[in-house]
Amino acid sequence: MYVYSTDGEPVGFVFETTIYDMTGEPLGRIVGCRVHRFDGTYVGEWFRDMVVRRPQGRPRLIPPAPVPPRRPPAASSYNLRAVVQYGYTDAFQDLRETGGAGFYREAAE
Repeated sequence: MYVYSTDGEPVGFVFETTIYDMTGEPLGRIVGCRVHRFDGTYVGEWFRDMVVRRPQGRPRLIPPAPVPPRRPPAASSYNLRAVVQYGYTDAFQDLRETGGAGFYREAAE
């Protein structure tokens, strides 16, 4: 399953509950409807195959998880997904941040 940006382009894929970028680099995991980095930091919500910031989201820290191994890169995909503006900001790039700082860690603490 692909992960899409709010613009409708594929930016990653999901294997089991792990989110990978298109090159196969593991970035985070889906826990219920929340998306977290492997250090436990809240990133956003899983909504219609996207990682977004939703005002209804309740940030919370979870215990860190081991980073799984890389996966083979995803097959190329086209921007075939219909773009619907739900009014949420794309949060996929927040999965790439490191250091455990920022709004979501502070909001969750």
